[in-house]
Amino acid sequence: MQDQYIPKCLRDLPKVRKKPRNQAIRDAKVEVINEAIVMMRNELRQEKLHGLMIYYERAYLAAITKLEVLRDEIK
Repeated sequence: MQDQYIPKCLRDLPKVRKKPRNQAIRDAKVEVINEAIVMMRNELRQEKLHGLMIYYERAYLAAITKLEVLRDEIK
């Protein structure tokens, strides 16, 4: 049985190295946490303009800090 034909220009291309599965999962987790932090900071900035109460501001900042700690533990 013959192998599948591959043109010469494609035959000599180096194989693309993939990240190990665990590293890719770790990177995805960090990326999601970073996006959550950015979203929370943007929301906090928008709410500050509308006169956000100091308790909510503290809660937002505490949540952002917890996410940053979690992100640093993953790395």
